[in-house]
Amino acid sequence: MRVAGVSLEDSFLKISIVDKKFGFIKPVKSEEIKLPLSEQERLSVIKETFQKLKEKHKTDNVVIGLNLNNFSHHVIDMPSLARADMRNALLYELERYLPMPPEEYIYDFFIIEKVSRRTRILVFSIRKDLVDGILNAVRDSGLNLAAIRCSFIEAINEFITTGKIRDAIFVFATEDNYHIAGLKGQMPALFRTILKGKDIISEIEKLTESFSGGIYISGASEPVLLDKINAKTFPLSLPNAIALSVLRKQRFKFNFLPADFLPEKKDYYPYAIGALTSLAVILFFFTGLYSYYKDYSALSSVEKKIAQIKERASGLLDARKKLESIHEKRKFLHDFQGKRNLNIKVLTELSRIMPKDAWLTGMSVDEKGRVEIEGFANRAANIIEPLNKSKLFKKVEFAAPIVSQDGKERFSIRMEIAA
Repeated sequence: MRVAGVSLEDSFLKISIVDKKFGFIKPVKSEEIKLPLSEQERLSVIKETFQKLKEKHKTDNVVIGLNLNNFSHHVIDMPSLARADMRNALLYELERYLPMPPEEYIYDFFIIEKVSRRTRILVFSIRKDLVDGILNAVRDSGLNLAAIRCSFIEAINEFITTGKIRDAIFVFATEDNYHIAGLKGQMPALFRTILKGKDIISEIEKLTESFSGGIYISGASEPVLLDKINAKTFPLSLPNAIALSVLRKQRFKFNFLPADFLPEKKDYYPYAIGALTSLAVILFFFTGLYSYYKDYSALSSVEKKIAQIKERASGLLDARKKLESIHEKRKFLHDFQGKRNLNIKVLTELSRIMPKDAWLTGMSVDEKGRVEIEGFANRAANIIEPLNKSKLFKKVEFAAPIVSQDGKERFSIRMEIAA
């Protein structure tokens, strides 16, 4: 497998090609290409470079790393949810943080910590229009786009992978900026970007009070800076780190690949449905036979008791009363067996688990066990967790976007009754 890591910077396109065969990774070629100022000319050079990677260097896959300045990053507290549910909930949560609608962004997240029933996540977002030209160039070249990364995150991954330094300050210098990460226990606690020419020394000296593990600098830093802040250099090939991000395990696995570039996954859902249907048919017949045998045994037992009562009854009136009592019990058992009051069961469970600040305005339960509820809450995302933990419900999901109204969030949730 041959992979090209491409670091797209302001004035340069830096490339590193690596091979992985039989579990061994070998560097093949490194290259740096000057980019013109014109946007149109830049895209033309990028397109020619990708075609060269495909045709001349026989590259299979390309990983693109983009500058941190292209990304928005936020630390957000969320309820503890499954990853798929967390991604769906973030689509609504990011409206508070992004200047444009979340649908205009590609975003990915990493779980920093879980405390009780809350989860703290680090979210990176990039506007789709910032990568459209690059994506078209990759598509035209015939290369397989394996991933889109944040270059600074891959630099942090490389820093963490090659050492066991904790509570450190990591600085990565680009053409125009210093990108700073404060690491607590090898987890990012803060991000800063400072323009070159600004007073970075005093900024870093302030951070050393909170991060005592030392200062490490990589990239195109000014030599005088190392002496003034007593920093250590960390040798790093950024395009090489970007290429290796798809060949080995990373601490922070962010990928900003658009949906149409994701590899197509085989849909096992129809096979699962077929197997479950077959199992349901078998269970249906087995249950019918079992129920028939059980009812037959119960009826036989009742009939024996009726016969015994008839034999032992000392009088017609006494025997008749006992027979009527048995028939009433028998009828009650048959009636009770055929009833399943789902509405009461669902309503009882919802009353038990719903947050106190939530109330329902509508509920429906159909004969197949599908439930839909509507209502209001201070925070609609907090309702998903107790519903998921309930033994009565499964496949809990939002049926419609959350709408804010009079300081409350209006929600619509659908789910199924667990068998």
